[in-house]
This record gives sequence, C-alpha cells and structure tokens, in this order.
Amino acid sequence: MAKFNEKKVQERVQSYEGTILYKRNTVEAWFNMLFSSFLENQYYEKSSDQIDRLLNLTEAVADQYDYAFVGKAAIFARNELGMRSVSQLIAAWLNDKSFQEKREFYRSFMRRPDDVSEIFGAVKYLDGKRSHALIKGSANYLSSLGQYEITKYKMIGHTYNMYDLINLTHANSKVINDFKNNLLKAPDTWEVSVAKKQSKESRQATWKEMVEEGKLGYMALLRNLNNILDNPNIDNEWIGEYLYPQLINENKIRKSLVFPYRIYTAHKNLKINNLLIEEALGRAFGIATYNIPKFDGINAIVLDVSGSMENYISSNSNITLKEIGACFATALFLNGSNIDFIKFGTDAKRFNNFSRLNNPFSIIDAMCSNSNCGWGTNIQSAIEIMKDTYDRIFVISDMQIFWTNYNSYYAGSRTDSIYNWNKRYGNIMTYSFDLANYDGQIEPPSDNFMFLTSLNDSIFKYIDLVNGKENIVNLINNISFG
Repeated sequence: MAKFNEKKVQERVQSYEGTILYKRNTVEAWFNMLFSSFLENQYYEKSSDQIDRLLNLTEAVADQYDYAFVGKAAIFARNELGMRSVSQLIAAWLNDKSFQEKREFYRSFMRRPDDVSEIFGAVKYLDGKRSHALIKGSANYLSSLGQYEITKYKMIGHTYNMYDLINLTHANSKVINDFKNNLLKAPDTWEVSVAKKQSKESRQATWKEMVEEGKLGYMALLRNLNNILDNPNIDNEWIGEYLYPQLINENKIRKSLVFPYRIYTAHKNLKINNLLIEEALGRAFGIATYNIPKFDGINAIVLDVSGSMENYISSNSNITLKEIGACFATALFLNGSNIDFIKFGTDAKRFNNFSRLNNPFSIIDAMCSNSNCGWGTNIQSAIEIMKDTYDRIFVISDMQIFWTNYNSYYAGSRTDSIYNWNKRYGNIMTYSFDLANYDGQIEPPSDNFMFLTSLNDSIFKYIDLVNGKENIVNLINNISFG
C-alpha cells in the first residue's frame, strides 16, 4: 500500500444536468476557452460567469508557466484562429503584469486598429490603468498604419475612436499628421460608397453597380447578399449574369479562405427566396470544402443533437451549436473524407443515407434533425452503435453529457462505457470538440483523447500539431514577439 506516493485523485465537477463529469486540467480548460469562447451568454452560463472563469484560469496558467506564455497564446488565438474578444481580454489582463518584451507583445498582438480600442476598453472594464508598455506598443502599431487603415477605422461613436487612440498613445507618422489635419481622403471601399448614399434607391443602385464592376471581395459579397438582392430592378437574368458567377468563382473562394460554415451562414441569413442564389451557395459550399484538410481513412463524427445544442453560437448569430457541427461533418463528407456519421441525444442513430449529389444545406438539415433521439445527452448510446475500427473519431458536443445510465454513475468511477471505449478505441486518436466551454467534460477514456475547442475551421490546420497538451504548449512557446 502506497503511503507517501499516493495515487492522484482526478478532480470532478457536476454538470448542469446533475451528472458528475471530468474536470480538465488548468491548461486544457484555458486553451479551450481561449481558442473558442465568444464570452457570451450560453444555454447554462452567463457571459459574466465565463469571463470570471477565464480570468481565474489565466492566473493559474501564468503561475504554471509565465506571463510571456500567456501573451504568446493570446497572439496565436487572435492572429491564427481569429478569436477577438477573448484574446483582447487576455491582452488587457496582461496590462499590469511584468515580463520581458511586453511592449513588443502589444505591437505584435495588434492586427487591426480596433484591437487597440478594444484592449483599452477591456483595461477600463478591469478597473486598470493603461501601462507604459501598452501605450508604447499601441503607438508603434498605430504609427505603422497606412492611409487605408487609419481612415477605415475611425470608430466614431465608440468610447475610444481613432482620434482618441492617437492622442492617448502619441502615435506619430505623416499619415497620422495628415489625418489629424483632415487631409486624408476617405478610402475607396464598399462601406464608404454605400454610406455616401442618402436614399434607399441610390444605395440599391450602388450595390448593383459594385457587383457589376466586381468591386466586392468574396466575404463582402456573402455578408451583403440581402442588401444586393433588395432591389426591384434585379431579376434572375441579372443574377445569372453578374452575381451567380461571382458566388461560385473557385479562385475567389479559395483565395479568400472562406470556410463552408460562412457560406451556410449566408444561406441561413437570406431574407429573399431565390433558387439561383440557393444553387450558387450550395455549389460554393462544396468548393469551400477544399479549404478544410481531407482526412484519410474512416472517420467517425459523433454529433450531439440534444436540447442544449439548440443554443446559438453567439448573440449576433442565428446559427446553433449543432449546425456548426453538422457543417463540419458535411464539409468533410463533400471534400472526399470517408465519414461514419452518428447523432445522439438520449438515444443514438447512424445517419449515412445521403449523397454527394445532395444539396449540402439539405444534408446539414438532416444531420441536425433530432430524429427521435430524445433531448438527453447520453453518449453511451452512440458508443453502442459505433463500428469497431476507425482511423480517428470526432466528438462534437457542449459536453454536458454522461457516459452511462442515470443510475450508475458516481464520482471517480470507471464505468463500463469508459472501459469499453478504451478497449475498442483506446489506440484511435479522438478529438473532443467542446462547443460551449462549460467546466465539466466527457471522461477521457485513454491518452489518445484530445480536448479541442469550437469548430473554428482554422483549428483543423493544427490538428496534427496539437495531439496532446505538450504539443500545444510547444507550439505556443515557439511564437515570438518579433
């Protein structure tokens, strides 16, 4: 019997459904939030609760590693994964901390001028005082900007606008001096072109003209489909000649690195029913799957379709958590990956009766359908119908799940379900995507079980690099502030 070298007891946490769940270690939990959280209200948790949990985890990670590591991770989340608010909050948290190259950290972190304003706002939210390093790093960044960035991001009406940022940081350059003296012309962007128009009719004409002249980038085209189509002078002949070809332009789609779920979002947001537009978006979705890596072998995708997965990914979105998961599954199917798709609630069902000839949005709708799986979150039901051999497994859920039936779980247990998983799939790399960032998680059945974050498409570029906590840590440590 061990007396001094005692067995480490795994910490547990109760889920919002009353189940005892696995509690990730500090670094896993922190990465999960940093790489995916929008810090907004979730089905079970308020935004303020998420912020408090994030800041507590950040303090613990800084104690385990250091402040520079925290800064490098924030840069990775912002610049590689496009996570804005959560990384900006971390940058603001570092404002009153001391570490080498702190000024260079802020200079490297800034990707757009509104990063500066958001960090200043977050420092105020945290009741802090702007540090010298933050001021100087921000000044260095602002001083490097050209006319386009300075004039595009005036941020008029916000707590910190461009004039405020220049005055507070004492940023200086010829462009900034010209800006302060009102010598800079407004940038030639679609935002400026539309803003100049006073009447609805003139704005409609401007949108039509910009499409005809090909002045809209692909993302701008997707985001403004409703504005473009809200025009009585636009018919199917015009759509077929000007809009349709741009929506399915393979070069534009690949160059813009637009990912399939962005196109699905445009489809969901359409206010005008038009068969040509729907057909174009469906084709565009298929083309965009080339921006996601193709996974060889047989891949299991296990999607939670329970009630809590009806929650929206953010307050500004009408896309649910399970739709994001279904977009990913459909994208992998269409890009040639071999997938075995299983949906689960209280019960589970295999769902593979779709064709690559189907419209991708109909496939997503079918995947999201509950199909009488029930509204609980019993992953054991999915395990029971999974095949014996996969090359990799993706579990997509908000992780408020349980491994076994309601009457047999207890803290510290290794249930039959976990044992069976380890026996059958222990050597198979499994990626567990948490789409809601709650504290409790699925019990990891083996060392080949990797906690990842939301299905931000960029994360798939790094799957081969982050097979384990230590690999993520090494990836972050290799980032420089230069």
